Amino acid sequence: MSNQVESVLQSALRGLSLRQRVTADNIANADTPGFRARVVRFEDKLSAAVGRTSDAASLDQKTSPVVEFAEGTAAKLDGNSVDIDQELLGMTDTSMRYNAVARALSARLSLYRSVITDGRG
Repeated sequence: MSNQVESVLQSALRGLSLRQRVTADNIANADTPGFRARVVRFEDKLSAAVGRTSDAASLDQKTSPVVEFAEGTAAKLDGNSVDIDQELLGMTDTSMRYNAVARALSARLSLYRSVITDGRG
């Protein structure tokens, strides 16, 4: 069970990290004519896979993030679909989620370290 928790946390970190990179790319191309904003989706697959498998490798395969073109964002006259306000909001949200997941994983690893060293390390 604990191995699955670490796998879920690591999968979440990978998805959030990719989301941050894609968001940064969207922001960098906010003025590029014809650029279509992209989004990263992984939460639904991750939550669906949790509890269905105890194999960490299988969990990783089932929860790979997917990069898609953003839907519902109206393109500007130049064909660019980046909404800079939404991207900045998304970047802030993703950063907070990443930090929370990283802290949770760090706390679990610290607990293991304490158990291994019998509380002396």
